[in-house]
Amino acid sequence: MKYKNKSKKKIIILIVILLIVIAVAVGITMYLNNQRYNYELSEISNDQIQYYKLEQDGKYGVIDREGNIVVEPVYSTIDIPNPTLPVFIKSDDEQNFSAIDNNGNDILTGYESVEAISINNISSNIPYEKTVLKYKQGGLYGLIDMQGNKITDNIYNSITNIDYKEGNFKVEQNGQYGVINIKGTIIIKPEYESIIADGYYDEETKYERAGFILRIKTDDGYKFGYADRKGKIILEPLYNEVSRITEITGDDVFLITANNGRYGVVKNGKEVLKNDFTDINFDQNNNLLILQKDSSWGVVDLEGNNIVPIDYDNIIIGGKYINAQKGEDTLIFDASGNNIDTDILSYNQVNDNYAIVIDKDNNYNIVDNAGNKKLNENYTYIEYLNNDEFIVTIDGKTGIINAEGNSIIEVNYNAIQQIDGTNALQAVDSENNRTDIIDKDMQIHEGIENAYISKETNYIKLYSETDVKYYNLDGKEITYKEIAPNNSIYADKKDGKWGLVDANGNVVVNYEYDMVTEQNGNVAGVKKDGKWQIVDTKGQLVSDNGYTLSWVNVTFLGKYYQTNNSKNGIVFSGTI
Repeated sequence: MKYKNKSKKKIIILIVILLIVIAVAVGITMYLNNQRYNYELSEISNDQIQYYKLEQDGKYGVIDREGNIVVEPVYSTIDIPNPTLPVFIKSDDEQNFSAIDNNGNDILTGYESVEAISINNISSNIPYEKTVLKYKQGGLYGLIDMQGNKITDNIYNSITNIDYKEGNFKVEQNGQYGVINIKGTIIIKPEYESIIADGYYDEETKYERAGFILRIKTDDGYKFGYADRKGKIILEPLYNEVSRITEITGDDVFLITANNGRYGVVKNGKEVLKNDFTDINFDQNNNLLILQKDSSWGVVDLEGNNIVPIDYDNIIIGGKYINAQKGEDTLIFDASGNNIDTDILSYNQVNDNYAIVIDKDNNYNIVDNAGNKKLNENYTYIEYLNNDEFIVTIDGKTGIINAEGNSIIEVNYNAIQQIDGTNALQAVDSENNRTDIIDKDMQIHEGIENAYISKETNYIKLYSETDVKYYNLDGKEITYKEIAPNNSIYADKKDGKWGLVDANGNVVVNYEYDMVTEQNGNVAGVKKDGKWQIVDTKGQLVSDNGYTLSWVNVTFLGKYYQTNNSKNGIVFSGTI
């Protein structure tokens, strides 16, 4: 009996061990499989850039961050896919491409061509894939990394970027298209007539979670389907149209499909609404779908449950309120479909305590949670700012008040708006043609006439043809010395004229110029009588001749000026 018990225990132990081994093996397999799809994109800040494209007389070369020529401008094209690395793609005829280093030596040899891969529709100073290149051998293309290590074999007729999907490539084989990533992982096999990204974006992952809209050609015309970011087919290509509702964030994928002019909705591959509708629109405020069926309108939630019957002439969404019009009558519903007796057409909850409302006369007001209107004035526009602060407009003028209607910024400006990515506001006074800056503490900093605004990595630049001011991201005015403490010289203005001083305030360039730039590399620009010249950090002119430039935000490097066209990245030009 004891022997049998021991045998049973051994069998149980073996089974447990076997299950653990299987679980570990499955876990490792899943991890390795996921690693094929996961990658990190290279992000390069302006202060990391080591090399820039140089253009002279229609020919291209390379300069370094001090403005010294690294590659003479003798080529038809130069691409710098990763400006932190000395890997430059040159062409003598814009057809045959090869790579050279910062000494002009040929690198990544042994291929018919080596090319950078352009990125489209992504806001960046570096419009190329930064970690991989495509090579051509035997008339076919593959991928290599920046060191020349092969990522894929040369098996594709073409390799191109997919709009909005950095790190993913559309590859062609025999006239059919698929998708691979920068690791060479096949996401979608080359079986489609066309593939585009669905345009999904969120702040955390950017375009990483965007999927793909697939198209094939049939005897009945084009048919569309959908695959997720890992290439899993969610919809077979059976529809006349497919588009993603990109405003719905998270893991769920909602697609609007169309067949024969009728629209429906699919969630994660499962049908929510049949293709019965003339039109479908998404209301992001309430996560609702506005439906049109022939001449009637209604509203459903994202699971297809009825909110407002499809029985109205028109549906207008006003914040949390749904305006359902039928003939001369308008009924108001909340987002749950409850009919509300109110003269308010739009109700937009902006924080835990207040909402912005619009009445039937198109007057704006602020209400508390008990529905009490807080303002006596009839404003033509109200926008929530933060805490209990609101931007308001009345009689064509704009200011800032609190929820009790007390003035914070007088209603004297023509426009006030947030500067993206900062805690500061820009306020425009059109009568004086001046732009002021309002900091996070609601203090006004007098600005500049005829001004432009540029939001840089860690500061705000307000500038014109004859003036410049700097602010931190909270809107407090600062000096450029606080931004670039290691510079040798700084722009300074005195009696309406500009000069350059050193870190101790000693004059390096006399106050005789209409405008100057800050130091970049080892030079700065000075402007007089409409012409820009270049000085070094000792204040000595680089040349007696200068440039006449039509744009305001001018940057110099070495003997060259940055062009006003960033389509192909940062380009410097000029001959002195």
